[in-house]
Amino acid sequence: MKEKVKKSLGNATTKKEIRSALKRELFKGMVEKPLTHEKFKSYVTDIFALDDFQTKTKNRTRGSVKNEYLKDNERFPEIESLRRIQNQKHGESKENIKKKLAKLEKELLVEEITLRSKALGKDVDVDISNVESFINETTNEEYDLDILAQTYEMVEPLRVKQVKKYMEDNLPVYQWCKEVRGLGDKLTAKLLAGIGDIKRFPNPASLWSYCGVGDASTEKRVTGQLLTHSPKMRSTLFNLQESFIKANSQYRVIYDKRKEKTLKTRPEWHNLVPCPIKNVGKDAPKTDDKGKVTWANKHPKHAHIDASRVMIKRFLCELFVAWYMSLGIEPPAKPYGVEIQGHHEDPMIVPYVGTRHIIDLTSKMNNDNE
Repeated sequence: MKEKVKKSLGNATTKKEIRSALKRELFKGMVEKPLTHEKFKSYVTDIFALDDFQTKTKNRTRGSVKNEYLKDNERFPEIESLRRIQNQKHGESKENIKKKLAKLEKELLVEEITLRSKALGKDVDVDISNVESFINETTNEEYDLDILAQTYEMVEPLRVKQVKKYMEDNLPVYQWCKEVRGLGDKLTAKLLAGIGDIKRFPNPASLWSYCGVGDASTEKRVTGQLLTHSPKMRSTLFNLQESFIKANSQYRVIYDKRKEKTLKTRPEWHNLVPCPIKNVGKDAPKTDDKGKVTWANKHPKHAHIDASRVMIKRFLCELFVAWYMSLGIEPPAKPYGVEIQGHHEDPMIVPYVGTRHIIDLTSKMNNDNE
């Protein structure tokens, strides 16, 4: 196969030429067949593996371009020394070394890029402010001419198209998912493929447990014990909650209400603590010289995780109801807090609207016969 691809490329040197040659070879005589459920799950896995490959490839190339310039510089040993010191320090000292190291790396990169460009007779305008964008552009150029990367980039849209067609034909609840902001086709596919058959969950609590947002005490990894939830589903829901917050989903209101409540009942959760989540740290909220907040996400770790968990549980409850209704079945149970503890039941945030998207095959056949 590799030899055929290489032969078909011929003298292709640009991204457009490579794409055309690959398309002729890879998709020649291809006939699309309806997916089975197992194939559907396999294609969903492929999509996220392809995404992961593309991200890692670009990051790896970016790192290799940067190191290629730095390692040839006579002051590179100074950078290595600072990196070793940085790994041994903590707190403010580590931050100072990190800033000093970043500035030094940029200066040396500008120096090396300028020298190499002059040696090749090129006029490249690179300075300390745009050196990162130059590295990114160089990386993207190398990625665009990578045959394997281009092959994967062409296969992914085809996989997404086939997966979307399967959901439209076989999973009526997909139409409800399309109404939820922040829930795109890829995340929907991963979510529905991971859950499989909703009828194996007798109530929302069992769905919570399977997805890893039920009882927190049973979700921790213990040596020698099997997990009671699906790590893949938990990972999917983590991506989903971040998407809901960024896209200002309809379920964002649950997140905001929970944070407002814990601010009064659990003020210690709102202390600004070190946190691995992007844009959240011990110095948040950050401000500029004029005292204005430079970024909107000011949520400390504990309050953020708690509110996200409540938001996702509410979404899974409504997904549970909508999925059963899309199959024409009455949901077998309500959430524990509503059915057992008698809590007030709020209407669905994203209501399921009848069967407007479902084709009644029986009535259609009768109409055709008439």
